[in-house]
Parts: sequence; structure tokens; C-alpha cells
Amino acid sequence: MTRACIFCEIAQGKAPKALVYEDDHCLAFMDIHPLGDGHVLVIPVEHAVQITDLAPETSEHLFNVAQRILRGQRRLGLGLNGTHILLNDGEAANQTVPHAHIHVIPRKKGDSLRSASRLLLHVTGLFGARAKRTTLEQQAKALRYELDGRTPD
Repeated sequence: MTRACIFCEIAQGKAPKALVYEDDHCLAFMDIHPLGDGHVLVIPVEHAVQITDLAPETSEHLFNVAQRILRGQRRLGLGLNGTHILLNDGEAANQTVPHAHIHVIPRKKGDSLRSASRLLLHVTGLFGARAKRTTLEQQAKALRYELDGRTPD
């Protein structure tokens, strides 16, 4: 029996998400097991396990959206000291959800130990504690407004 793809379910509106961005080709939403404040996932709407399974223009679009997210995060004060833009492409690269996706993870100076332990949980598939839905929704709303060029209510 094949297990449903959680990212396809999210893209189809069948699973909850704290939405940051959406268009015809991709969507971006808050990671429920964030490696840092403001951790966003950018996924193609089309199911593809690896980035090379996508048309080159779709892959390029995903990275362009990731860059827009990064700019929005920085305007919010997230990732000012640095950001991980991470693509685990395939099972051997510790891709735990078999749907191409890009992580945009703001980093803070001195957060290496905390991030390393969370990353270890991600790689093992345990993921650690979920972030509070209200926190994710607040972060998503702030990022949506940053992408739109407005400020949140």
C-alpha cells in the first residue's frame, strides 16, 4: 500500500499549512518542525521526488521564490547573520519527505548547538517537537505581508 504524499496533500488543500506564498507552480509554508524561527519550505505543486524530476523552469522558479522568502525574512529581522538554503535531494541525502522541497532556514549567531540537535532529529526522521500552530500562523502572516510589501495588522 502506497502512503499518500503529505506535501501533495498540503498543495491540494487536504492538509493544514501556515501559508506564506502560493502561485500556480509552487507554494511556501512554515515548517512544523522548524530548525529555527521562520523556517519555510518551498515546494512545487507538481509531485516530483527530486529537483531534477522537474522542468528546469520550475526548478528555477522554486529558487526564485526561496530568494523572495529570504528577503522577506531579513526584512523581519530573521537570518540577518546568515541563512541555510537547503535541498536534500534524494534518500541518500536525507530527504525524509519524497517530494522535492527547499528549506529556507534563518540562522542566528551562536545558534549552532540548538540547530545541530534539531537537524539531527530531522535527519533521523524523528523531527522533534512541533511548533505551536499559532506561532507558525503569526510568522506566516508576517512573511506574507513582507512579500506583499505591507505590514501586518
